[in-house]
Amino acid sequence: MRLVWIAAVLLTGAAPSVANTQNIDSAAPPAATSPIARVAVDLAAGAFDRVLPFDIPFFITGRPPVGTTNLDVQFAAVPASGDLSALIWLPQGGARWQPDAPSTADDTFLVLVNALLKPGHAYRVRFVARGERSETVTKFADGRTAWKNYASVDAGVLFAGDISIGALYVGTNIYFRPINKDAPLNGAGLSRRLALTVGLTISSIADENNRTRSDLFWHQSLVLGAGYRVTSSLRGGAGVLVFQQADPNPLVTQKSAAATWYASFSLDLDILRGVSR
Repeated sequence: MRLVWIAAVLLTGAAPSVANTQNIDSAAPPAATSPIARVAVDLAAGAFDRVLPFDIPFFITGRPPVGTTNLDVQFAAVPASGDLSALIWLPQGGARWQPDAPSTADDTFLVLVNALLKPGHAYRVRFVARGERSETVTKFADGRTAWKNYASVDAGVLFAGDISIGALYVGTNIYFRPINKDAPLNGAGLSRRLALTVGLTISSIADENNRTRSDLFWHQSLVLGAGYRVTSSLRGGAGVLVFQQADPNPLVTQKSAAATWYASFSLDLDILRGVSR
């Protein structure tokens, strides 16, 4: 009887461990995350090591003045006139780095800039370091975000409505502003989603023996339209497909350019770089 009682106690104690193991095994895997961009600053030179990120949070790292007990970081957009007399510093309280002890020559700070910078802007970043005796050292660094319009290359499939045929195509999408592919599209405006598309079909749309229509160039026809980013890499599009059409008059052998509407879906070829990593 005593042995039965001991066995019951042991089984009761082991039960929660089994349940916990089941919960762990059935838990969802952690969500995939991407590293936050990091920019290094040289406070002595007042310069960054790269173009500043935009549309995403990022870290600023560098070496603080020796003896720093806290460091506040703020940024301000520099107007096109270059006037620095009325800058608006953000965030209001500053992003703070505070070491456990006064910094040494080997220490580096790391501050998260959570407010999103805009593309095509120049920025001045202010670093205010305070020491043990409340002495203050202020440093500035100047940088800018990307300013060139963005172009990407897609490959996809289209359906030409009036001639009821599908075709594969490759195209270039031209935006009228810089695009950061690492920035989420949640809440993004049209300028980050909409682009002009110029491309060529890579499969022929000609009918048998080029009887009524043929491709515009050899085995390619011209794709002109617009694309809308549904996700970071998937795009829906529409526009016109330009090809050559035979004249209804059988006595006229010369073909002329014709166009039909199309609808398409395509994938950004940048996605292949992510797959290959």
